[in-house]
Amino acid sequence: MNEQQKNWFDNLYEIRNKTATTLMNDFAVGNIWNSVVEKYSDQAHFIYELLQNADDSKATKSAFELTEKGLYFNHNGIKHFWVSNPASEKEDQEKNQLGDINAITAVAQSNKKDLSTIGKFGVGFKAVFQYTETPHIYDPNFRFKIERFIVPVKLEIDLKDRKANETVFYFPFDKNEMSATKAYSDILEKLKKLVYPTLFLTNLQEVLWKTESESGTYLKETKEKVEYENIICEKIELLQEVGLNTSNEKVILFTRFKENQPYTYSIGYFLDKRGEKLVPKPIHAFCFFPTNEVTNLNFILHAPFLLTDSREGIKKGQTDGWNEDLIVKLAQLAADSLLILKDLKLINDDIVEIIPYKQPVEFFAAFYNTIKKKFENEELLPSKDGSYIKKDNAYWASVPKLAELFSNDQLTDILEDEEINKWVFTLKGRDEILRGNKELADYIDSITNIWIDEKDLLTGWSYENGDKQNGITRKFIEKQNDEWLVSFYSWISDTDGRKKFAKDKPFFLNHQRKAASAFDQSNKLIL
Repeated sequence: MNEQQKNWFDNLYEIRNKTATTLMNDFAVGNIWNSVVEKYSDQAHFIYELLQNADDSKATKSAFELTEKGLYFNHNGIKHFWVSNPASEKEDQEKNQLGDINAITAVAQSNKKDLSTIGKFGVGFKAVFQYTETPHIYDPNFRFKIERFIVPVKLEIDLKDRKANETVFYFPFDKNEMSATKAYSDILEKLKKLVYPTLFLTNLQEVLWKTESESGTYLKETKEKVEYENIICEKIELLQEVGLNTSNEKVILFTRFKENQPYTYSIGYFLDKRGEKLVPKPIHAFCFFPTNEVTNLNFILHAPFLLTDSREGIKKGQTDGWNEDLIVKLAQLAADSLLILKDLKLINDDIVEIIPYKQPVEFFAAFYNTIKKKFENEELLPSKDGSYIKKDNAYWASVPKLAELFSNDQLTDILEDEEINKWVFTLKGRDEILRGNKELADYIDSITNIWIDEKDLLTGWSYENGDKQNGITRKFIEKQNDEWLVSFYSWISDTDGRKKFAKDKPFFLNHQRKAASAFDQSNKLIL
């Protein structure tokens, strides 16, 4: 701390001390402190606030140590505390030049206006006052504690064992309204249940915590990172340890920078343990950390939303379209990411468990429309041979057996089409899905050309525009080899319905290997 910084700190103390004394003794505004501190339904939410500021300080590692008397938090950030001139705080704040100590001792006056950073030394940090009267901060540049919510008081003695470039926060459990036992219990429960605390942070990779008898870890490791035009694709592993219990989750994360902006927004899909299949996972929307916003989507999304004061909800209709624009961009990113998932062979019949096949919560409706449009216009529909096809050439069988018996090439022959046509969503037939989930059946109907049942194949069908398709023809039968024809005849003979449809059709080869009917129109056997 140089002489100017020392003078500014002393001046800041004088100003804040006067303000605190005046407000605390004024009945009209005396409860302002409680209204600020009690914004959070989740009382230990300040844990996330500390991690936010560690990330903004460019820390890669952080750790909590919970004791019966208080909580310690340290990180290895390289941006340290500083103070600006108290006489020009308003101007400095507008210029994004407000000192950390000025901001942390003010109410809802962040020193971070850049949406690529997330820390807010205003209301967010004030949540710690639910558990302590005097947060202590030990930093390479400054050592001080905060009294009466906003008064910075210099500390002469450094914290024992603090590393030279380390920042340490200490929160003694000294509130009359909150017992040390209750504070300890609340914070321990929160530390054990943090939700992907490192996933959307830029710098912080590791969060450790410990008590006298327990410990835990949250780690993020980027296994692979590739850029596809303007989309960054990362394969990430998230490790969570709580005592002897360990979980390891794999995420494929797609990220874009907003045009001419320094911040990013992301869509993430969870993978199975082997990293080979997408798995559905409904999870609340994130703004660096989880909000309370239910999306009804089976993947995770993150953006620098403008949040309510409690940071638990996304503002709607109060942001000049900022948040709404982010939703549109996230929906487009989700749709565009499907093309990369296809290249990675991660789209199969189960993709319908991931994408929104019914309208999600209204605020997130853009995801349904944008993703559906992508399936309608791109080669994304999964065929039984592992390839993909566009809507116009995609056919859905009423039962899986049809796609087993008739190959894609045979389907194309039956359609007498010069373009390649393929069966899609072949693991479950339309009939089965329709019985169990009409909304899903309707959705697949809408992104495929048409669905086909056995009668259609045997007798032909008509399209909505009046065009007709003949189904299996004499020409088709004459092209098939004997082995397949045996399977075909066996399939026909399995049910009376098929035998009835096929009776007068030219499905059988005579001695000259010409296709002919087994019966004439008088039901007389010909062959």
